[in-house]
Amino acid sequence: MNYQVIDYNRSCQSDADTSKSADSIKAYDWFNYMNYLSGYDKVINYSWKNSGISKRERKEIKKIFREIDEVTGITFQKTKKKNDDLRFISVKEIDDTTRLEIDEQINPFPVEDIVVGRASARNNRIKIFWRDDDKQVSYLEKYVLRHEIGHALGLAHPDGDGSNPDWNVSDTIMSYNVWAGSGVFTYYGFTDLDKQALGELWNPQPTDNFLPPKDIVENITIPV
Repeated sequence: MNYQVIDYNRSCQSDADTSKSADSIKAYDWFNYMNYLSGYDKVINYSWKNSGISKRERKEIKKIFREIDEVTGITFQKTKKKNDDLRFISVKEIDDTTRLEIDEQINPFPVEDIVVGRASARNNRIKIFWRDDDKQVSYLEKYVLRHEIGHALGLAHPDGDGSNPDWNVSDTIMSYNVWAGSGVFTYYGFTDLDKQALGELWNPQPTDNFLPPKDIVENITIPV
């Protein structure tokens, strides 16, 4: 995929619509499930297979955890796979073999699009897949990881639609609208609205109103 990249500093988010609400990007089914998996103590155990994820990629995931910890107080602890709440899996392609027992939702995008990330709620954990064919960390990969981790922690597509034309990535990392112009990929990282939504979800005292989610799968699909 060939594209230009614009990397915006978080202080440059003044173009975002300040009238947009954090409630529009909250997913309580995801939040409640991760809260349940973590034991309601804001300690999330995670794992990955070292041989499949490069040192740079592991470093990027840990950086994302620090960003989230600053606004939520969540503690992320590396653990063995059998004890994890959140598992990271890097794959060359995301297809039917990566969904295992979870039924995939109907893909509303054209067939020439590709799935570059997936968050999937499974029994006993949430799995995050991302499409990766090297050991580097591209801006697309930074976006995908933050988007999928956002899902796992309770963030939703804006107003339930990742392609909602009223939103873009300057508003929320949960938007699919990453193109600032023809062939220009824009990257902001977590926005102020993302941080607000995560803070509001995780800073109140945990509750025990857990309801097991029905099969949840969230994909990122972008034009190739």
